[in-house]
Amino acid sequence: MMNRQISKFSSMAERFAALNRVGIALMSEMDEKRLLHMIAETACDLTDAAFAAFTLRSVDETGQPKIPVTGNPFYLAAVVGVTQDQEELFRRMPLGGEGLLLPIFQQGIPVLVADALSFQHAHNTAQNNGSKPQENEGTTTEETFTFAHDLAPLEELQAIGVPHGHPVIRSFLGVPVLDRAKHVRGGLLLGHDIPGRFTLDDKELLVGLAAQAAVALENARLYRMTQMRAQELNTIFESIADGVTLVDRQGTIRRENGPARHLRERFQESVQGKQAIEDMLHGPALCALNSKITQSSEVSVEDAYNETRQYVITASPLISPGTPSGALELEHVESDQKPTGAEGAVVVWRDVTEARRLLSERRLHAETETRRALLQLVLDELPGSVYLVRGHDARLVLANKAAATLWGAQWPIGLSMSDFLQQNSIRIFGNDGHELTPDQRATLRAVQNHETVHHQQEVIRHADGTALPVLVNAVALDAQVFNALPIDIPGMQIPREEESAAIVVHQDVTALKEAERMKDDFIGIAAHELRTPLAILKGFSQMLIVQTARGNGLELADWQTEALQSIDLATSRMVELIDDLLDVTRLQAQHLELYIEPNDIVALARRVLTRQQITTKKHTFSLIAPFEYLVVQIDPRRIEQVFNNLINNAIKYSPAGGPIIITIGTDTTEQMAVISIHDSGIGIPTHQQAHVFGRFVRADNARSNGIGGTGLGLYLCRELVEHHAGHIWFESTEGLGSTFFLTLPLLIEEDMDV
Repeated sequence: MMNRQISKFSSMAERFAALNRVGIALMSEMDEKRLLHMIAETACDLTDAAFAAFTLRSVDETGQPKIPVTGNPFYLAAVVGVTQDQEELFRRMPLGGEGLLLPIFQQGIPVLVADALSFQHAHNTAQNNGSKPQENEGTTTEETFTFAHDLAPLEELQAIGVPHGHPVIRSFLGVPVLDRAKHVRGGLLLGHDIPGRFTLDDKELLVGLAAQAAVALENARLYRMTQMRAQELNTIFESIADGVTLVDRQGTIRRENGPARHLRERFQESVQGKQAIEDMLHGPALCALNSKITQSSEVSVEDAYNETRQYVITASPLISPGTPSGALELEHVESDQKPTGAEGAVVVWRDVTEARRLLSERRLHAETETRRALLQLVLDELPGSVYLVRGHDARLVLANKAAATLWGAQWPIGLSMSDFLQQNSIRIFGNDGHELTPDQRATLRAVQNHETVHHQQEVIRHADGTALPVLVNAVALDAQVFNALPIDIPGMQIPREEESAAIVVHQDVTALKEAERMKDDFIGIAAHELRTPLAILKGFSQMLIVQTARGNGLELADWQTEALQSIDLATSRMVELIDDLLDVTRLQAQHLELYIEPNDIVALARRVLTRQQITTKKHTFSLIAPFEYLVVQIDPRRIEQVFNNLINNAIKYSPAGGPIIITIGTDTTEQMAVISIHDSGIGIPTHQQAHVFGRFVRADNARSNGIGGTGLGLYLCRELVEHHAGHIWFESTEGLGSTFFLTLPLLIEEDMDV
């Protein structure tokens, strides 16, 4: 506010001096609203006007006038010397194109009406003489006259844009505000209700004020735009993710953005922070200042959390081109501008730790994916099913194409085995025809018990009723081995330390089973065909031996008697072999019938030992039982066959003789009788112990010691015991002997009631 600082001056010199002082004040005012009021008040003070109005035209950011879609381009920017109602009226008035304002806003020339009444007399005279008043800088059109004297009717005033209520004026002075291109930027409009208040000097003075006002408005606009650009640049500067620091030649930080400030403060908290700031800020800045070229370097720093961070440092000099403005530019300058030296440096810190870590992870992922694809290609070419599972519930990680053929369905990655089998109505049976419980399946035994399973026979029964016999091998893997595998499955997390994995291989043995069936059929047919001739041979040999012993017929020489005894012994062995072969074929064809009944296992063991004692003089038999009898649910003939096989083996595989101990006990938890048969013979080699229950399997040390046998005895023992819902196993050390254990179900009270 000028606060009416300028009143009536005694001379034009004083008025122009005051105008200069006001111009200086206008140049220092950057707030456009205050500036406009100051200009309006200054106009009133310099000319002693009753009121002053300042109108402006809207401009864009570049200072170019805006062309409105509708309405007038000018608006009332400031007004002084009127009432509040009149100010509101002025703001509603259309400006810049009608009536008295037409010469000012459209032609850019001042308008001065000194005395409206004398102009009215001239106007009336001109009308009586049939002529029009001469138009010059002091006069205007008929509308100007009627407007100035408020003589126009309401309709005409509204037609030229002056609504009723406009203050009555006798003196009027208006000048345009022109920009540098002489375009009308706005207008200064003065009025007074007393005639002769404005002179040509006032007009000149107001034109000067309008020129200063135009410059001041342009300066305000430029200042506002500069502030906006500065704010934009500051926002951009602060939003840069990298740390940016400006330092002068003395190494003083002149400005830094948020990331740079936070990084520097964090370094100051660390033990080696001073050295880190030197390596990352002052050192690169000094190099850039001395060399006057952009310098790049890499620095590794250990932060306060003992984590090594990697930074790429770029330092660029700020070169003064020696222009009058003293503006600073980056490294490149025009060839005709000779640098006067670097005024400072811009240092950019870029933390590349995460970017390089991510790049390394991507590279590792690509390499892993390549290895996984190669592994998948190799696995897909294998004829047998191979898959990898993890976790206690055996969730699938990887599988080859043959696995889908094996199961008859696609096993989704991440789905547990139990859910997959249930969703596809797939069941798994053992070789004996009984459905396997989950903990009996080779896959779950491997992941749950960390057990490696070899050659487990299973039968996969699909939803359509088809059955597929397979041989399963499951190898347990711990988490460390699993993580070393070349696989990277999306969504699959690294297993916990206690969580294992397993590689499972299925071999389709349908063809082998068919060949085995044909072999068993052949063996069964051959055995049946051999029984009759062997029975005849054995019968006649025994008859000759008996008749000769009774003295009937010719007396036989000793060698003849020995030959008949050898024939009898050989036929007995052949009959035993044939019986074993027939039992094997029955088991394979699942035609073996058992006749289960309660039986005293202690008495049965005594009977077997009594008969076996007759066959050897080198061995002594002992039966250890804490009770007189123990009733079990068995087929006595088949269990006696098991006892005879195990005791015969104990006799054969301890050729030097020695004790053979049979122990009978109970497992009350499982309701089973536990029988063990121990010998001190040659034992079983460790590398062959996993196969001794197979068909036609014999240990190497048995062959080397000349011990005969068919290799079917232990196989039959295992099958017969398991058909009794029992279990058989052994412990053996080569050269020290063997102990075979078997369990048989006890007779419980419920069975006795039935």
